[in-house]
Amino acid sequence: MAEFLEALKAPQARRILEKLAVEEMTLGSLKNSTKFSESSIQLHLQPLIKAKLVSKSKDGLLKLNWVKFNQNADWFRSFSDSE
Repeated sequence: MAEFLEALKAPQARRILEKLAVEEMTLGSLKNSTKFSESSIQLHLQPLIKAKLVSKSKDGLLKLNWVKFNQNADWFRSFSDSE
């Protein structure tokens, strides 16, 4: 959970996840879509990859890991379910 929260602390990282939630993207298409510099994307991708929220295929395609994302989101939802 700590890695999940750490990975999402930067607004740029959250924006990257928003884009990857819609479609898998290459670094170049993510750069064009977000208008972030390549170095900024690389910087904010590292915690997302470390937290296993994003994976990168051999051909360079970046993909949101929905299973890992939902595991963490379910933890937050458990609080609203207990009311």
